[in-house]
Amino acid sequence: MNLNKHEFIINAKKIYTLDSSNNIYNTMLIEDGKIKELSNHLLPYKHEKISYPDKYIVPGFIDSHTHILGTGLQQVFPEVSSAQSFEEIFDKISAASNIAQEYGFLVVYNFEPDNTKERRYPHRRELDRLIKDYAMLLYRIDGHSGVLNTKGLEQVLETKDKILERGIEYDEHKEPTGILRGKAYEFTARFFNNKFSPELRIQAFEKACGLAIKHGVTTMITMLGTEVDNITCELLLQVQDKLPIEVIPFYQTKDIERVKKLNLSRIGGCILIDGSFGSHTAALIEDYTDEPNNKGVLYLTDQELTNFYQESDANGLQTAVHAIGDRAIEQVVRCFESFLKDNRLRHRIEHCELLNDDLIKRIRDLGLVVCVQPAFENYWGGAGKMYKERLGERWQKTNPLNKLINSGILVAAGSDAPITPIDPLLGISSAVNHPNPEHRISCLYALQMFTKNGAYAICAENRIGILKENYQADFVVLDNDPLENTANKICRVYKKGNQLYF
Repeated sequence: MNLNKHEFIINAKKIYTLDSSNNIYNTMLIEDGKIKELSNHLLPYKHEKISYPDKYIVPGFIDSHTHILGTGLQQVFPEVSSAQSFEEIFDKISAASNIAQEYGFLVVYNFEPDNTKERRYPHRRELDRLIKDYAMLLYRIDGHSGVLNTKGLEQVLETKDKILERGIEYDEHKEPTGILRGKAYEFTARFFNNKFSPELRIQAFEKACGLAIKHGVTTMITMLGTEVDNITCELLLQVQDKLPIEVIPFYQTKDIERVKKLNLSRIGGCILIDGSFGSHTAALIEDYTDEPNNKGVLYLTDQELTNFYQESDANGLQTAVHAIGDRAIEQVVRCFESFLKDNRLRHRIEHCELLNDDLIKRIRDLGLVVCVQPAFENYWGGAGKMYKERLGERWQKTNPLNKLINSGILVAAGSDAPITPIDPLLGISSAVNHPNPEHRISCLYALQMFTKNGAYAICAENRIGILKENYQADFVVLDNDPLENTANKICRVYKKGNQLYF
């Protein structure tokens, strides 16, 4: 079956368009990568016909928040998300010694101390017994703290950067444990990022796209690059047209001139306003329940953030920033309130997890777009999980999806991959089955967050996100009715009429 001609008729039990009227059809004509006609009748054309009489078609999924480099690198380097003990983690690290030898260093992803029986971070000397001759960084799953072995610590400290004084943990003998948080961790993550060759980065882009396709993603919004990384985003732009799906970048820098020279219309992405709940660095109005006298970290002053927003807005650049805790979100809102009259550029807040009613109202009044990650609640939300441990009863206020939607805020959704998997069906299920019943949303709106709302959140609602005449033929074939059943399976994936997954 040759679909590269981009000319065929496809039918299904239901085709959910998600257009403004939520029209439902059963037949669709595709020509030259675009939708030419939608109907509930047989179309009188001699095109090739493809039939899925018991399946359902929806627009191609848009993952509105990913980290393509880290996602792809996890297909190259080890990840330990399923490990429940140091023994399991150490076995995986030991088995990766050949990878350390091949690249001259090792990174290990998705360490979750709260899931291990030890419930702590390993000491660098424990890591030395596994990998001694090569620098190694063990990343916590939230990407906001980690552990170095001694070789890695020595290499980082050789830089003599003053920022390392903010976040290196010391033991009772005033010796560094290898554990890093805050600014020291961010510096170290950038230090290891510089070890990745251009060839490895491009390989990671390709692997991440392959993973996304299997889960129905036809458009990936990605946050990449840093203030000192002037290669990753540039490399992506070089290979962008060769990738099988659309990958749209937010350049994680505050350097407006650099972004303008690349003719980009977006800036930021995951520029950190604060950290994460798991690492006790998300900025809170009240103390952490399990760490009294700790309210987390704000990485920027009001003046720094306001200047960035004003200059970006004046230069026509859409912004996105990472803000998880209520104190960080309040800072973002406060800075926008100081000057923003019309959110014509659709400035965004990424994550936006811990909210009160006042913040929701102020976000709505500003017209800000919110990009959430519903799968966070699947992994860490609920009475018996990490959010409850960190926040106490405030866990009931995290990711209030229903309140956001009912207030009139445009809510898009993503995975934050590799923090949680690129898997919109998991995100949809997590939103519909939020551990707090008050925050649950309908299957329809959960689906919209990963389709039409994602398109709006990047100003692309006139070509993707819904199924409509003259829109791109980006669509997914599902096993079950997505408006009735969150237990679903990807059967086929099409991008611009090309079948990518079957």
